[in-house]
Amino acid sequence: MEIAETLERRRIDICCFQETRWKSNGVCHVNSDKEKYKLSWNGQKTAKNGVGIFVRDPLAQEVLDIKRINSRLMWIKLRIEKQTMIIFSAYAPQTGESEEMKNDFWTAFSDTISTIPKFETILIGGDLNGHVG
Repeated sequence: MEIAETLERRRIDICCFQETRWKSNGVCHVNSDKEKYKLSWNGQKTAKNGVGIFVRDPLAQEVLDIKRINSRLMWIKLRIEKQTMIIFSAYAPQTGESEEMKNDFWTAFSDTISTIPKFETILIGGDLNGHVG
């Protein structure tokens, strides 16, 4: 898979993807020439929107949990040394989408973050479609 080769070449351990257009949800292993990656994704039946997270082995062995909130929001929990980390992949609705869709996304995002214990580190990798000006 071309994505895995790019991740290997750039020495990336964890990478969040948005607008994947991958149907449904799942987990699979993806190999490049030298590295192995575990891909977790969440989409919908229409192959629209969608998010995913690649994690390089052996770090992928440290994934403790995967939470798929909706086709625009998911996280993985992993243990790195003595630290528990929650890594989000988020894809906020862009300009032109309904206010209801935008509010639903931000409510789900806020509600999910509020459930994470303070001692766990949160990292957000996403296309939050922010606009300035």
